[in-house]
Amino acid sequence: MKTLLRISLLLVFLQIFSSVQAQILHTESFTVILDSTRRMKGSIVPDFNYKNLRKDLFSFENTADLSAKVGKNALTVANKVELSKFGDETLVSGGYIYAEYRNVMEKKQSIEFYSQVHWAEARGMERKYAFGVNSRWRIVNRPTLGFFVGIGPFYEFERWNFDGVANTEAIADTTPIETENVKLGSYASLKYAPFDKIFLDISVYYQSRFDELVSTPRFASSSRFTYQFSKIVGLSLIYQNIYDPTPTVPIDKLYNNIISGFTITF
Repeated sequence: MKTLLRISLLLVFLQIFSSVQAQILHTESFTVILDSTRRMKGSIVPDFNYKNLRKDLFSFENTADLSAKVGKNALTVANKVELSKFGDETLVSGGYIYAEYRNVMEKKQSIEFYSQVHWAEARGMERKYAFGVNSRWRIVNRPTLGFFVGIGPFYEFERWNFDGVANTEAIADTTPIETENVKLGSYASLKYAPFDKIFLDISVYYQSRFDELVSTPRFASSSRFTYQFSKIVGLSLIYQNIYDPTPTVPIDKLYNNIISGFTITF
């Protein structure tokens, strides 16, 4: 009951503080490794951010995520707040809520169910809904080294407007566009702590419609380097990108996200 109460309180917290990335969430950058002696593990990452959109986007962000044991399984929830300045305009540019349930405790192979709600005003994505299931393999799972791969189908709905397009004068119809697809998603992630104070987190993602598995996939990657000043406080540098060869509206195909900030781990 206490664990469920804590999870409920965290979900309320995450719905109050919300933010956005682009079409693909870098979910493997969340806290997903649970050692057997702890019932809960999470992190908070306040950071300064720059993104190359139609205008320069400067923002202050705060990321929160938590993994908690529920019996022999685990629940991960994550969200982020982003206060942004887009050109001369100050705005709150969007948000996401992500939840994942996984049977992770002893098995090499596990099934994970996930869902997300997410929006990105600065890029023109009014809203996105997605849910799916992955088969996840723990290739290596040691206290200082983890290597994981996953693959599975998911449903995706997106609604885009043209707010993120640099030049809309040549576009005759700027009515928002909706897409609905069933896709195949996959990922691989490496988590490595070579020294007591150093932590590396690298992940890559591949998503595509089943009829376009090799022709127009979305790619993404996330690289994170953290120096731990103590067991609780660290300094992180994160680089994330997403490449979409056929964006729904004519925005940049390559999306870059550079993050630096202090990490609070508990």
